[in-house]
Amino acid sequence: MQISATALFPADPARVFAMQIDRAFLEEVCRIGGAVRYEVEANGHRTRMSRSMPAPELARKFVGDTITVVETYLWGDASADGTRTADLVVDVPGTPGRMTGAAVLSPALGGSQIVVSGDLVVKLPLVGRKLEQAAAPALTAGIEVQETVARRYLA
Repeated sequence: MQISATALFPADPARVFAMQIDRAFLEEVCRIGGAVRYEVEANGHRTRMSRSMPAPELARKFVGDTITVVETYLWGDASADGTRTADLVVDVPGTPGRMTGAAVLSPALGGSQIVVSGDLVVKLPLVGRKLEQAAAPALTAGIEVQETVARRYLA
């Protein structure tokens, strides 16, 4: 299942990139996003957020009351205008669910934008597609949380 979401930020790409690799920003994203437990790593151009959150109802019979989602971004170097791309992997440990894709940070009117796109796959016969559809809103909501936290962070 193809997933796509866009977040807008009131700052130039260099400042937004610095925010995206800042541990304090990523921890706030986890807290505001409803994580009951989280771990954050920020090492240069690589970030990793592991968040345990309440599981969607449809997924509870497979994962229990909480689900852990691990997002890893590996950012490339900036081009002349500040655009940069990250390889993105979203894993759900202990399940056959995974998203692979990219995040593109680029200049936009009034600041910058990050467009996240990828292919979400849950390899389970009969219910995989339904689980993908249940997970998709949570993945795009994560981008909206980044946008919300960024407004305070960049102010």
